[in-house]
Amino acid sequence: MSDIQTENTHQSGLSADQTLHAILSDLAPARSAAMQVLVFHMEQADSSEDNVTADTLMEARNALRAACKSIQTSVPQRLKALKVELPEALEEKLQNLTKALSDLLRAVDACSMGSDKEIKGFRPSGNMYNLCAERVAQGCAEFSNGLSAFFLERTERDKAEALKRTSTIAQEIGKIGRVINMVATNATIEAARAGEAGKGFTVIADEVKVLSSRVSSLSVSLTDQLNVN
Repeated sequence: MSDIQTENTHQSGLSADQTLHAILSDLAPARSAAMQVLVFHMEQADSSEDNVTADTLMEARNALRAACKSIQTSVPQRLKALKVELPEALEEKLQNLTKALSDLLRAVDACSMGSDKEIKGFRPSGNMYNLCAERVAQGCAEFSNGLSAFFLERTERDKAEALKRTSTIAQEIGKIGRVINMVATNATIEAARAGEAGKGFTVIADEVKVLSSRVSSLSVSLTDQLNVN
């Protein structure tokens, strides 16, 4: 998980992947609900067999209510928690879908089921096929697919940035190791020049060389891991 994803998880309680899943899960029922409303409308218009029962229509209405609430409140809040700003094209899809869901909800929001299992209060408006199949069902699919692609691209970009930062750190560690080794070598030379008085310092210089070797090894190991990933 990248630094950005870690920060986002801490602030919102959900990672980017979890947020995307939550949004898609909230919107998914609206697609089938829209098609159920359309079938109900068509059956009412030509008095055909009732494939969509009153109970099913009530469930569809509730699903649309939940989707409307989610897209108007939960979706913006979740994106804000991740500090995500949608690109203009995707934001336009979101606004269009919000409007379509609101329009469809108005057609079924006042629906109620009588004791005879008859639906009352259904208010179809305009071109119901366009509203249900294209604006809502297709709109949900297009926004969901676009949001998934956007999150994937964003995650890959975050990973690339994190990899770049880690690579820079590995290079700096390597530089520090080389400097330590150079200092230790110079210290060994000066200790030798000092003769008997420099023996104690020679031991310290040797330990510094060991430290330099370990730092360099760590740098190489980290770089190898980065190249593998």
